[in-house]
Amino acid sequence: MIEQTKALTLSSVRFQESSLIVHIYTERFGRRDYIIKGAFSKKSNKASFYQPLNLLELQVYEQPNKNLQMIKEVRVDYPLLSFRIQPKKSMILTFLTEFLEKVLKDDEIGNPELFQFLTESLLSLDAMNENFNCFTLQFMIRMSHFLGIGIHDGKMLLEETEVTAHVDPALVQVIDQLIEKDYHEAPSFNLHTRRIVMDKILSFYELQIQSFGKMKTLEVLRNVGNPFKKH
Repeated sequence: MIEQTKALTLSSVRFQESSLIVHIYTERFGRRDYIIKGAFSKKSNKASFYQPLNLLELQVYEQPNKNLQMIKEVRVDYPLLSFRIQPKKSMILTFLTEFLEKVLKDDEIGNPELFQFLTESLLSLDAMNENFNCFTLQFMIRMSHFLGIGIHDGKMLLEETEVTAHVDPALVQVIDQLIEKDYHEAPSFNLHTRRIVMDKILSFYELQIQSFGKMKTLEVLRNVGNPFKKH
């Protein structure tokens, strides 16, 4: 059956000589894997549609019991141009892609509210010209609520992840501000503070989601310094 849905590209892998297998999160059906035949043929530009975190509009042949689905038509819904030309945003994109692959891999139902959150978050980042150092932290905090493991306040996050009974009041305040502020209103925190909060959030996800594991792109971010380096 041909169905229409909005979608978000997660990742892709080349298959055989000219095809592509794409992992996509769809608004209506959750995560789906699609095979794009002829994506790398000389006369095709199909592969360009499936860059990580592209927001798409799809017509698909929906067959729930098949491991690999097929796409009839595709178009870019919102072009996130700044992600491709700004190195700092490109690094954030790389990190978010790995993060979303981890937390969405078992979602095969679809969640319009979650999809709207993802879309609005990416559009917000695309529109921001500065002061987006805390975007990734805020995004992961907000995402936790859609996964049923909501981070409600700083005290709760630290109590869940601290190995001692001590909870730093100053750090609680930092996390509470990240929760309360919109993306474009995020306060400016130094590199050391952002790294501590990042570690706490990732530790929380590791505790709550058994298969989450370590983020491979975290060290890349830190070595390059882009989204964690203070403007």
